[in-house]
Amino acid sequence: MVRNRLSILGVPVDIISRTQLKQRLLDILSYRHGQQIITPNPEFLLEAQRNSEFLSVLRSASLAVPDGIGLKFAGWLKGVNLHRFTGASIVTGLLGYAETKNLRIAILNWSQGLSSNDDIKEALHKKYPRLLFIVDSLEKDHINYNTGLIKNFRPDILFVGLGAPEQDIFIARRMRELRTVRLAMGVGGSFDYITKKMPRAPRLFQVLGFEWLWRLILKPSTRWRRIWRAVVAFPLLVIRWELRRFRFRPNVVAFIVNQFGEVLILNARGKGDYWGLPQGGTERGESIETAVSREVAEETSLTDISVKAIYKDIYKYSWSKPYTHSGYKGQRQTLCIISYNGPTRAVRTNPYEHKAYRWVKVSELLRQSSRVHKKQYELFLKKYYEFNGNNS
Repeated sequence: MVRNRLSILGVPVDIISRTQLKQRLLDILSYRHGQQIITPNPEFLLEAQRNSEFLSVLRSASLAVPDGIGLKFAGWLKGVNLHRFTGASIVTGLLGYAETKNLRIAILNWSQGLSSNDDIKEALHKKYPRLLFIVDSLEKDHINYNTGLIKNFRPDILFVGLGAPEQDIFIARRMRELRTVRLAMGVGGSFDYITKKMPRAPRLFQVLGFEWLWRLILKPSTRWRRIWRAVVAFPLLVIRWELRRFRFRPNVVAFIVNQFGEVLILNARGKGDYWGLPQGGTERGESIETAVSREVAEETSLTDISVKAIYKDIYKYSWSKPYTHSGYKGQRQTLCIISYNGPTRAVRTNPYEHKAYRWVKVSELLRQSSRVHKKQYELFLKKYYEFNGNNS
């Protein structure tokens, strides 16, 4: 099947019809290696703007099924009519299919959720009497969870009901342990509808995309903040994001030199090698010093650094098309020359952005870095040698 995707706030979302979704799910279940499904809604995408691990998980999912009227509005801004699917409807469809095909399902249920494990078991036994499944409890802080029970059950499908971002991060971290799982999906409170602990919105509300209004009616005191984020904050952010296509992204580049005259370069995560200097975008209201220190800490874990010189906006370039993950026309780079006198082995790269690092002689920077950086790195080296000469 040809994939057709749309980027919203840097997260790829599938443009998919009901028929295509059904076929895609069947294809995934025919594979022997696990694939993760996400159902992004406005809250997912807002959370991803401040949670780099969650953003990485959303970007790497095999299938991103739009859920929430806010994503439909975002699609309209881009001239695309997205089809919405609720996570609950996908769950019930998979449960029915699993029952007919004797597929095994493992359900990890939030220990403090509306539905207890027994509630889920009773509801499933009643509605899907031949379904093969187990239910286990899980905490939001799932670091120490033992997957032994799931491994022994050997499920084909895994549902995790912690809510975002915990459920999706759990799946991404643990999929390699669960070798029999073909399809894994974060399901939030979907099982609360099956146990009837949470009533579904009337059909008219569902068709119009007003499930959020129904939830507000049911729990007005606890829903206002979530409704505000989804209905007001999200559309405003999408509009601002779309305006980025006319602007250059402000960026800081860290030229970190140690006491041995070596500069630090990183290898970006992904296929092949893509070596370059640590760099990243600046956030609104940040000073350059703050931005570069934050980026260095996030990408290398180095904090004992000293910014010696700043060359603001010395290089600017356009991307061949709007950059998928940030939406800008291109990038304008500020060079920061930084000294570091600590141990060279103290570098700890962020595994969601980089897979390796190395210190290379400054004179070897061009040869050791990827060729795409050649033009700006020639300029950066010139500025570094000028700075060194002026301060020798």
